Amino acid sequence: MFSTVKKLGFDFRPHVKTHKTVEGTLLELGDGTDFCTKRIVISTLAEAWNLLPLCKSGRIEDILFSMPVVQSRIDELASLSRNVKHLRLMVDNEEQLDSLIRYNEEQKYLPKWSLFVKINMGSDRAGFELESPELRKALKRILSSDSFELYGFYCHAGHSYGCHSIEEAEKVLLDEINSANSAAKIAREYSEFIEPVLSVGATPTAHAAYLYSSSQISEKVYGKIELHAGNFAFCDLQQVGTNCCKLEDVASFVLAEVVSAYPKRGKGPGEELINAGVLGLGRETGPIKGYGKVKFPAEYGKWIVGRVSQEHGVLTVDGDDTMIPVGTKVGIYPQHICIAAACYPWYYVVDGGDEVVDIWVPCRGW
Repeated sequence: MFSTVKKLGFDFRPHVKTHKTVEGTLLELGDGTDFCTKRIVISTLAEAWNLLPLCKSGRIEDILFSMPVVQSRIDELASLSRNVKHLRLMVDNEEQLDSLIRYNEEQKYLPKWSLFVKINMGSDRAGFELESPELRKALKRILSSDSFELYGFYCHAGHSYGCHSIEEAEKVLLDEINSANSAAKIAREYSEFIEPVLSVGATPTAHAAYLYSSSQISEKVYGKIELHAGNFAFCDLQQVGTNCCKLEDVASFVLAEVVSAYPKRGKGPGEELINAGVLGLGRETGPIKGYGKVKFPAEYGKWIVGRVSQEHGVLTVDGDDTMIPVGTKVGIYPQHICIAAACYPWYYVVDGGDEVVDIWVPCRGW
């Protein structure tokens, strides 16, 4: 990832929501490599407060809070802005601008709010529609107000998780860039000389960025491209399912135990019970079958987590295979590490073997 953004001359903004730890953030910022960035994305304010020591030391200088602004959190955002060199907020609705202006007037808050405007380019989760009058109206207000600074446009192709090849993901990356660039072109109708940040990315499209060439963009680029991604540092079965990474690239697994066996039940030799279910793995699926897949012992690598309930998982396998002995510890690749990681109060870190070399403690809450 670092070599790609260096080669392309992009800025990079890692998302810390997957792990929510200081140690993971330092890795994503490039510590220990010849790459360095000082900007991050957060999904909860708890993540920002947890990383305040890195802000105080100057290791983090720029934080984007990726959840669109809501009135009840503005006072806390104002407090955070006094502890971070640059705080960026996300907006995708004109009422959010009303809330910020109302706060400024009531609290006599003088600094300008630095804003990313989110563009919906296919995921239908959040964001202005590119061709909508609402986007134009919001941009006109932002660019004419003493309360705001338009910092950039933000596109996140969540639907890229449905890609099946790196080439498909590259096409979606181009859609992200074109969408952000089109929004910047609209903004220049109201302020001719602005050069907003064009922040694009999801882990599949970020993986595909190495294929990118500026010649693929037919129009002039009206800002500086910034790549953002979060899952990339760990990966999971959903990412493997996009064919943008390989199974051996997945750094995360859940350690469980086989607690019971049921020979001849189901298909193949039978089924096995493990002590990891929905609250240990999540309940998401993906292109790869099951709710998880056995990583080790390697000889049982065909087994998957075929069913889950709250604390139980049922291992299943198609075809002829041998049963896993009761009491065996099994490593399970999760479908979605962002969800699975949220199930645990800490993470054990191993470095290519069985020895625990560190323990990371994530922040929790909002």
